[in-house]
Amino acid sequence: MAADLKLDAGLSASYLNEHDGTFRIYRYPKCARADDYFAMEAHTDSSVLSIVNQDDVGGLQVLRGGGWSCVEPIADTLIVNLGDIMQAISDDQYKSVEHRVRVNRSKERISLCYFGFPMEDGVISSSRYREFTYREFKEQVQEDIKLSGAKVGLRRFRVNDES
Repeated sequence: MAADLKLDAGLSASYLNEHDGTFRIYRYPKCARADDYFAMEAHTDSSVLSIVNQDDVGGLQVLRGGGWSCVEPIADTLIVNLGDIMQAISDDQYKSVEHRVRVNRSKERISLCYFGFPMEDGVISSSRYREFTYREFKEQVQEDIKLSGAKVGLRRFRVNDES
């Protein structure tokens, strides 16, 4: 993707740093009222990219063409989701994937996820978004969640709101 976007090596190194990643294990218990609850509400990731290894239970859904599509589990396969920072870096050529997770009625679900982040103080430059550091982005997301209960994300940083 860095080559496709014609990013120089120094710039792309600050956008995805091996020391700035996070690995998480998500456990979603079974739920008898699965139709009434989400394991995780609809959102986009604040990362550059996320690499997901989901178990055979499934439940991951992505927003596609205005509707929710199930991502069927395929053994020995990783899922790569692009996040908000990749969308900004790419001037919207690549889109952050809106997704959610459904609970299962009869089985618990486990997924493993690696989130790749930029350096905290690396400047994200884009023609569609004002310059910002990842630290500023994280702080704004947390402030929005505290004030409104929801992540606003990249819209806060857009130069002219076209979305």
